Amino acid sequence: MRSEADIRARIEALEEQYDRHDPPKSALEDETEVAILRAIEELEWVLEEFDAEDGFTT
Repeated sequence: MRSEADIRARIEALEEQYDRHDPPKSALEDETEVAILRAIEELEWVLEEFDAEDGFTT
């Protein structure tokens, strides 16, 4: 399982990568992007945990 520091670092890296390709045009847009990136990271974490425990299959 990833530590909180690892998750926060991953979110920050995703934010930087996203902003290089499509910089936010307003504070609201920036906050929305951060929320979406956090949700993606949380989903990745959950899927990794599920896969490790139960052998996730598609």
